[in-house]
Amino acid sequence: MLLMKYGNSELRGKFVLGPMAAYTDIAFRLLCRRAGAAMCFTEFANAEAINRGGKNTDALLQTSKEEMPVGIQIFGATPEAMGKAAASISARVQNGELYASCIDINFGCPAGSVIRAGAGSALLKSPEKMRAIAEACVRHSGVPVTAKIRAGWKSDSALELARMLEKAGVAGITIHWRTATEGRKRQAGWEVLRDVKGALSIPVIGNGGASTPEKAVRFLNETSCDAVMISSAALGNPHIFSQANDLLEKGRCKETLWGEKRASFLEYSSLAQKYGVATPKRMRSQAIEWVTGFNGVKEARKKLNSAKTVEEVEKIVSGFEPTAMKTAGA
Repeated sequence: MLLMKYGNSELRGKFVLGPMAAYTDIAFRLLCRRAGAAMCFTEFANAEAINRGGKNTDALLQTSKEEMPVGIQIFGATPEAMGKAAASISARVQNGELYASCIDINFGCPAGSVIRAGAGSALLKSPEKMRAIAEACVRHSGVPVTAKIRAGWKSDSALELARMLEKAGVAGITIHWRTATEGRKRQAGWEVLRDVKGALSIPVIGNGGASTPEKAVRFLNETSCDAVMISSAALGNPHIFSQANDLLEKGRCKETLWGEKRASFLEYSSLAQKYGVATPKRMRSQAIEWVTGFNGVKEARKKLNSAKTVEEVEKIVSGFEPTAMKTAGA
């Protein structure tokens, strides 16, 4: 398999884990790397909070040498705040406090709170501001800067935005082929990324709709992107990376049985406790993703929502014995 460089690291694979708030903590990223993800991205951190300092933000930025390649994602509304945050993270990477293959700018998050702050996908409405933010991050960072965007705000302007960011100095780009305002309403159309990939000299990661190993491989083949980002489909199912790798390399992949999934959750729990991210709330949310899709999930979810400790969550997942996978639409 041809290797690709993203940021300052070579990726030994074609499928990467996308950033997801409240889910892609250091433990989950390590689990996905062990399962075959070629690279992972952190939960996004607020540039203003980074600049103020603080325990909660430091937890979001926590990375390890073992999980490299990893991208640290940040978001913000001004070039000043973003440039300062990029400089801070870069300094911490260079002194060995953090690990990062790149600092990734979030221009794609459509969450209301982020948009109201003038950050994330709200910036797609202001290309010049996007350019200024990208240039500020590139100027102040000693680590390669990359960006994650959507195709546009209301209409598709992915090619123009990507070209602009390449000129601003970003070293790679992830593109979600849907616009910010349409959500998941558009069910097809990732092929448009083929033209964007052909027009750029920097690596392009495609995002959006890679919900199964088969779709992830199709996405890669039909867009010619350098890699495909898998996000929500990895929740509760880190094995999707090994499945997609097998399908791409061998033309087949095996189903993941509940016993394997249960073992992977317990591995996640162990890692989460080791790295200090195993709060009951986070563990409940993660566990619900693991049991979703199996018969008996309703009762399991009820028990998990009532769990008060990490140990209770582990016990519920360990004792969960589904009879069979639910069928689609069930």
